[in-house]
Amino acid sequence: MRTAVITGAGRGIGRATAFALARDGYAVAVGYHRNAESAAEVVDTISRNGGRAAAFALDVADRDQCAEFVRAAGEQLGPVRAVVSNATGFGSGSPSLGKALETPWHTYERQFATRVGSLLALVAAARPHLDGGGRVVTTVSTGTDRHVPGYAAIAAAMAAAESVVRYLAVELGRDGITVNLVSGGVVATDALRDISPDPERLLATAARATPLGRAGTPEDLAEVVAFLCGEGAGWITGRSVVTDGGNSLR
Repeated sequence: MRTAVITGAGRGIGRATAFALARDGYAVAVGYHRNAESAAEVVDTISRNGGRAAAFALDVADRDQCAEFVRAAGEQLGPVRAVVSNATGFGSGSPSLGKALETPWHTYERQFATRVGSLLALVAAARPHLDGGGRVVTTVSTGTDRHVPGYAAIAAAMAAAESVVRYLAVELGRDGITVNLVSGGVVATDALRDISPDPERLLATAARATPLGRAGTPEDLAEVVAFLCGEGAGWITGRSVVTDGGNSLR
């Protein structure tokens, strides 16, 4: 059975992606940082619906732990054929919000390790099993293209991840591996509480500004990730799929 490794899969977009990929026939390695109970619930739900899954604790800012995650997932569930780099680094004990010049350097370092270092480490570890149809997807936000108050370190790291995706897409393409990213708008997840003092107000504002009239759900992004991990996306690579209900058009 083909296996997908997903970081940040205990909640939000990662959780929804785990369910979507399990539905599509992947065994799922549920990577989580702190909330073991939530990760166990994801595994239990997938198992009760006839799928295969296992939970693995890791800090995605640690490259060695990322490599071990992929190794252990492959050993327990089967060869890793899809890598979904989704962890945000929120709630890690290192505050991420602040103006560009007021944000301490260690916060930038933490965000770059979380967004870029983990992506590179995960793909490097999975590389031997990805040839001939392997899939790599990372999630970012449309905050890379605009000013979002307090978002400097996060946006910079996500923008760097976007660039890495393009390089990996070219360098791995000859071996049949696709590398893409999903760029989401405002999505109703628990993580909003980590970046906004008033998440309900943020969701309402986003809904008013979005042509489709609502903020996003984790499932909105998860279905796009699942598509990019599927057979039908075999000729899409190095691309950012903006999934924001049209918000960035205004």
